[in-house]
Amino acid sequence: MVRAALREQAAAQEPAEPMLAERVLTAHRRRTGRRIGGVAAAVAAVVGLAFWSPLPGGRGPAPAGEDGSSVTEVVGRPEQSPPREVIEAGDVVMAAYVEQRTVPSGTSGRGELLRTYWLLDPDSQTYEKDERWSLVAVAPGALQAAVLERDLPVRRIGVLDLRTREVERWIDLEGDQRQGVAGLAFSRDGASLLATTYRKNPDSGVPVPLADDAQGMEAETPFDSGRSGFWVVDVGSGRSRWSAVEAPGGEERDPFLTNVRQDFEFTHDGRAVRAGLVSDERSEFHDLDGAPIAPPAGEAHWEWSVEAGRSPDGDRMAGPFAGETRKTSSWILDARTGKRVAEVPGQQLLAWAGDDSLVAWDIDEDGGSEFGNRLVLVTIGSDRTVPLSGPRGDRADAGGRWQPLFVRR
Repeated sequence: MVRAALREQAAAQEPAEPMLAERVLTAHRRRTGRRIGGVAAAVAAVVGLAFWSPLPGGRGPAPAGEDGSSVTEVVGRPEQSPPREVIEAGDVVMAAYVEQRTVPSGTSGRGELLRTYWLLDPDSQTYEKDERWSLVAVAPGALQAAVLERDLPVRRIGVLDLRTREVERWIDLEGDQRQGVAGLAFSRDGASLLATTYRKNPDSGVPVPLADDAQGMEAETPFDSGRSGFWVVDVGSGRSRWSAVEAPGGEERDPFLTNVRQDFEFTHDGRAVRAGLVSDERSEFHDLDGAPIAPPAGEAHWEWSVEAGRSPDGDRMAGPFAGETRKTSSWILDARTGKRVAEVPGQQLLAWAGDDSLVAWDIDEDGGSEFGNRLVLVTIGSDRTVPLSGPRGDRADAGGRWQPLFVRR
């Protein structure tokens, strides 16, 4: 989704202040464990990042501590794209990445979206290809994943052991044609799984990128997602409950209000579910019985197209593109008021690495195409970035357009 850049007057620049040296390790070879030896490498990394100048609105980095507010370990692969070895930053690890392609169906301008996953092996700390699944959601801790077989929607969810690559067990979901599963999302604690249901395959009939315009899409006809509701599944016991959800707007709904696929996810506290609305600035919220509700406290300013969402402590929300103090930057919002409290580097905010740091997509420091971006670590109160991956292709339809999946470790 293309987000318009917001063009308001930039806040006054605060004076620079030194940042406490953080232990940032860029690993070129690491097969086992989470810690890396080598004093020389650690010193070189720290010296290069000892002084960062703050951006407007930042409250400054906190010393490393038990509250997770300061990132104390980073493992980047700036020479790898897609990455072959693990990438991690602070509280999160890149548990997988996915590449997807759309296979055209005739001359309709639409086709079927197909995904291929590379899943992190917890022992070798490398990403291994797995073509068996139509959809994968990795649980916090990156030791298990929920998987859906091909030919969506399906009637069972697999619990995959990421060490053995074997399905430990299947969670069967009985029901009628409305209750087939095609979307998955874990709760923040990993105890519950939200499975979005569709009457038909939401990956079929999606717009195909135009051959002569990498940014264009054939989308002249309305979307028809067929979304019907969701299952809430207790991962440990396999117990589940289905709730129906009516299409937004009822019979008078805007046919462009939702995408072909518009999955639900849990809110920050796991007590409700939410989903975005394509042609509306609002989002939709439902209780766990499927009934529409007002946005819970701290959720009203959530933007579904910004993957990072709410900070671990719940105080802030990752916001949209800003582009005020630099070519590419994004807003950080107060989660409850929606007020802009900081501007950080990065085109798109993907995951919180701590209460003050995030993983983002951003263009190379030397500029270049908006599509030739790389993973970076950004910190509130700083205008510096730490590269985590090499750059992707410089066209939206180029090969190797991988998408990362981050989870709390």
